[in-house]
Amino acid sequence: MSSVTNQTLVNLNDNSKVASRSLVGKIKGILSTSLASLGLIVTVTGLGLMVAPHGPAFSQGWTFLGMNVPVMKDLHIWLGFGMVAFIIGHLTLNLKTLFAELKLFFR
Repeated sequence: MSSVTNQTLVNLNDNSKVASRSLVGKIKGILSTSLASLGLIVTVTGLGLMVAPHGPAFSQGWTFLGMNVPVMKDLHIWLGFGMVAFIIGHLTLNLKTLFAELKLFFR
């Protein structure tokens, strides 16, 4: 009887490890996708801010993809802060891999 109970406990532990790995994989996927999306938006708004007119031409009502300069600037700044949060999460989840790669690099 005890061997059946022990086998059941082992199976439960294995299932929880698989579920934990699956959850971490999903979180990594969400983080990576969000980071790529935010990076793309920040890049586009950065390009828009780069080509935006400055000085007297600024008051002409210029837009880039339907956004004026103050909206682009705010979007660029706040999504940049969001990217920092996702980068910290991404590095935290991949710290073990990062250290392994750094070891190989500095051999």
